[in-house]
Amino acid sequence: MIFSQRKPQSLFLLALCFWATGLSAASTEAPSSDRSLVADWLANRSPRYHQDAPAIQWKFAHPAPPVSMLPPLWQSGFDWLQAVTGQAIEIKQYGGGTLYGYVGGAKAIRAGIADEGTCYSMTEAKGFELTRTFQLPYVAPANPYLNARVINELTATTLKQEFTKRGVYPGHIIPSRPLTLMSKTPIRVPADLRGKKVVSFITAPGAAEALGYSEVRLPFPEIYTALQQGIVDAVIWVDMGFIPYKIYEQAKYYTELNIAPSTIETCINRQSFDRLPDGLKRPVYEVQQKMVLAVIDQMEAFSEQAMHTLEQNHVTRISLDDQVRTQWKAAFMPVTEQWLNQCEKAGKDCRKLVDDIQRLTKKYSALSNRELTRLGLEAPVQGMIDF
Repeated sequence: MIFSQRKPQSLFLLALCFWATGLSAASTEAPSSDRSLVADWLANRSPRYHQDAPAIQWKFAHPAPPVSMLPPLWQSGFDWLQAVTGQAIEIKQYGGGTLYGYVGGAKAIRAGIADEGTCYSMTEAKGFELTRTFQLPYVAPANPYLNARVINELTATTLKQEFTKRGVYPGHIIPSRPLTLMSKTPIRVPADLRGKKVVSFITAPGAAEALGYSEVRLPFPEIYTALQQGIVDAVIWVDMGFIPYKIYEQAKYYTELNIAPSTIETCINRQSFDRLPDGLKRPVYEVQQKMVLAVIDQMEAFSEQAMHTLEQNHVTRISLDDQVRTQWKAAFMPVTEQWLNQCEKAGKDCRKLVDDIQRLTKKYSALSNRELTRLGLEAPVQGMIDF
């Protein structure tokens, strides 16, 4: 067995960058009316701004490879922005880690290597404790539409301070669907996981110790064989990993744990934004949040298709009732507490942030995905950048 030399969070980020690899175009089409709002927004490209000066050129850097579906989704937002500003700004992507990789994004953006780009909080040793709180087990809402709204509001009031202290502005934060579990034998309650050998992409430390399983770290291509040979018993991952790597052929049980989402953060160079003409700042600012909705739409379409794939391959889906989910939350509570204690030692009030997340989740939980999308498109959160 070959163990990966990459950190587990780097592996998970790689999964996010590769998500939807191998799907046909048909399988990623938006299947429901919830997604037509984003399509209508992208289609409405009437110019609303004009400047006589030459177009402003921005660089957007990220580590996603060409096969990832993230670059085309980002590009759809950049193309929209270029059209509605009358070609006043053009944003060119530099992907595949050509300008910088997974680590050090905030530093690279601050230095002006790019005008905007990914700056993953989970790869930062310190400074983004509040932002990383969204990745704790059972803290953020499982619904990415809801989570996106909560993240945006709390970025405007709280999280942005972590970005500005690093010399950058927050761009946009994309929440993934939460981690879940596939296994060779049924896993219904926390006790079922005890003693198992698990490939896990949980980013918060201490989960294996809290639940009593052994964590195994493997490169993506080796997970399938490890399951086949009995080297591991289960995988805690996401649909965008399970499906392309055909984990469902070896692990015939899918437990809807919905443990914790990951996030993809982007940073904006402060000088680049501050130099924009006043009339151009708002469309650049607001397109950030709207692009997130386009990405979420595709993630949801992917997950819908993933459920069909699991059904076609005779995978048993294990849903959790409220009583059992409470057991899982209690089992993961030491992991959350360990992180919150570390956060306090860093001088951050992450416990208050958890309360704020719960408050805003309750505030918006009655809204449908369509209503949350409309709210994001028509009333983007203000104050994430002060201008």
